[in-house]
Parts: sequence; structure tokens; C-alpha cells
Amino acid sequence: MTTFALIDANAFYCSCERVFNPALNRKPVVILSNNDGCIVALTKEAKALGLKRGTPVFESRDLLEDNDVAVFSSNYELYGSMSARMMQTIASLTPAIEVYSIDECFADVTSLPNLTTLGQDLRARIMQWLGLPTCVGFGETKTLAKLANHLAKDYAGLNGVLDWTALTSLQKTRAMHKTPVGELWGVGRRLAEGLNRLGVETVLDFYDADTGVIRRHFGVTAERVQREIRGVVCYPFMEKPAVRQRIGRSRSFGEPTDKLADLVSSVAVHMSEAAMLLRKEGLKANKVHVYFFTNPFKTEAPQHVVDVTVPLTQPSADTLVLTHAAIALVKAHYREGFFYKKSGVGLLDLVDENVSDRAPSLFDPEPDPLLGPIERPRLMTTLDQVNRRYGAGTLKLGATELSHDWRMKRDHLSHCFTTRFEDVLQVS
Repeated sequence: MTTFALIDANAFYCSCERVFNPALNRKPVVILSNNDGCIVALTKEAKALGLKRGTPVFESRDLLEDNDVAVFSSNYELYGSMSARMMQTIASLTPAIEVYSIDECFADVTSLPNLTTLGQDLRARIMQWLGLPTCVGFGETKTLAKLANHLAKDYAGLNGVLDWTALTSLQKTRAMHKTPVGELWGVGRRLAEGLNRLGVETVLDFYDADTGVIRRHFGVTAERVQREIRGVVCYPFMEKPAVRQRIGRSRSFGEPTDKLADLVSSVAVHMSEAAMLLRKEGLKANKVHVYFFTNPFKTEAPQHVVDVTVPLTQPSADTLVLTHAAIALVKAHYREGFFYKKSGVGLLDLVDENVSDRAPSLFDPEPDPLLGPIERPRLMTTLDQVNRRYGAGTLKLGATELSHDWRMKRDHLSHCFTTRFEDVLQVS
């Protein structure tokens, strides 16, 4: 019988901030979205004040200030680094892991005994090595492991770990009866509302519901969730993630801009990030996609939307080649007099880096002499190694520095404690 573990960090973004600022422990903390627009993560102390995820900051400003809530802008570099360290720590105690999101992963623990002890060992090691609080759930399927993890979070007496496989039938029934169906992995708000209309209020109701009725009303996805809570594996363990179909990067601007330099700089930054990930996953792109647009909600203002894709003469993972193609698209489609709100890039039609280049065509454009050789693998390897060792952006293209005016508003940004030497904490 297959057994899955689901390990995730509690209030991950907030916990990352607390690791490097212990004065925040047991105090309310919130993390803001891009451009400091709304609350995207918060601690239980912040929830107790009535704050909620998704609430715009301007609606909560008085509550935040009156209660001395610690407010942080999203620090993606810090959270990404802490996530990688957390996954490495989990891998040190389990045979194989499947990273599910930035703060959680599945592990295949089929061959391991004493799962509750393993769960406590995982929690202790992650806390000791990283300072992050976690919870662990075990189950015969991924959905049951997620359910066990949810219960481990909600019931303090479980000490952060629940092995669903060790429960008696009566204990499982009671747990499912106490859990709303909307708490199940794979059951979103709309599906939960639909199930509620059929009288399916709890996980136990869903477990007992007629499978034919579930399939007829909600389709095969809901049926799979039901089968999973009955112990039938519908979502197998995937140690290696599926090959990506595309890689994209985008951000809204801090303020709308009508400057070409802002668009060029933003697209160059996005493409540098996307190209680095492309190489990390051993892929090349056959097409470059670029888009930028004005604010569609300001209907009184002139509107302009650009969404274009260009094929490359050869698949590439070279930052210079990809950025050159993207900037050319920006310059070709930019129009004066429009204030753009967001830009983004995509790398499409991805292939393995070892796939042979196709034969040249009579109709291929002439290579740009400014770019030199189409591929510079040694240069790209050096670029990635330096940026991984000394921090993102240590080496970068000149185009990324044309302007900083477009960059996101992040007035409450903490330091990149784990990736930049100048931000490393000093103890005196």
C-alpha cells in the first residue's frame, strides 16, 4: 500500500520574516501582494484581529496601525531561498519528494515505519535547521495526506502530526464528520457550494455520496477526489515534475508609465528570470511571447493591448538571444501616448536542451551581428553560477538598468538575508 506524507510550513511567508526577526514571534504579521495592494498572508494573531486574506490595505490601515501589526512587502527572493532549503531538509529524511508549492511537498514514505515519529523528526529538523514551524499529515492518498495535515494544524493535541493510516474506522468517521467538505484538497469554493446544495456538507457526506451522482453533477475531477478519500490513488506520486509547456514572468508596474525605457527594462528583467529557469530545467524555447497593456479598469483613458509571439530561428536558452527578441517586439509595438500598467514575457514551445537544432532554412533571417554566436553555453553557465552564489542580479544585462521607475511598489521590503552578502545578519 502506498503511503504519502504532506509537509507544509505554517504561515510560510510570515514565518520566513520571523526567522530573522524573533521580536515578531507571537505578534501579528501580514504580508502584502504586488505593489503593496492587499493582504496575501497573515499569522493567527493577525487573523484574531479580524484581518483577512485578500483585504485591500487601504481598508485595513487603521486596524493595522492601531494594533501595531508588522507589515511586510512580499520578499520573493527570501521566500524562494527558504523554500529550497526546506525541501532539501525534507529530502534528507525521506526517500523521495514531490514539490507541490513554495511551502509544501509530498513525500513517498511507503517503506518507512513509525510514521508519527518520522513526522515529529521532520518538524524538529526543519525547525532546528531553518526556524520554520510545520505540520505533517500521512495518508494512503495525496488527498488523505492533505486532510490529515489540515487536522494536524487545527487540533493542538496532535502536536502537528497526524497519521491517517493509524486511525481506527471510528476515528476516521468522526474526523470526516467534523470537517467541512470545502476543506478538502481539490474542492474549491464553487464546488463546495454545489455540493452543499445537494446536502453534502461534510467530508463524511462526500465519502458516503453516490459516485454516479457526483460524476453527473460535477464531473470526473470531483469523482477522483471522492475516490481519493476512499483510499483509491488517483493522483500518483511524481518525483520528477512534468515537463513544462511554457515559462512566464510578469509584474504590474508601481505606477502606469508611458516611457519606452520602462517597458524595455521591465521586459529585460522578466526575460532574465525566465531564461535562468529555462536553463535550470534543461530546456530551450522555440518561441518568445511578449505582452504589455494599459489599465482596462480605467475606461476613460486611452487603451492599448500588445500580445505578440515570434518564432526563433533555432531553439535557445541564451539570455541575450531571448532578450534581444523580446525587446525587438516591445520597440515594434510600443505606442506613445498610452500609460501601460503591466508587462510580461513567455517562453513557448519548449524542448529538451539536448534536442538537435533544426537544419537552417532558406527563409531564416540573417543572424544579428551584434549578438555573436547564437548560443553561449559557457557564458550562460557562468552567469547562473555567479547569480546563485552572490545573489540574483549580481550579473545582469544593461537593458535591465535602463529604468527603475516601473518597478513594483514595495515600501515594507525586508532584507534578502540568505542570498545577498550585504544583507546577512551581523551579530556583535
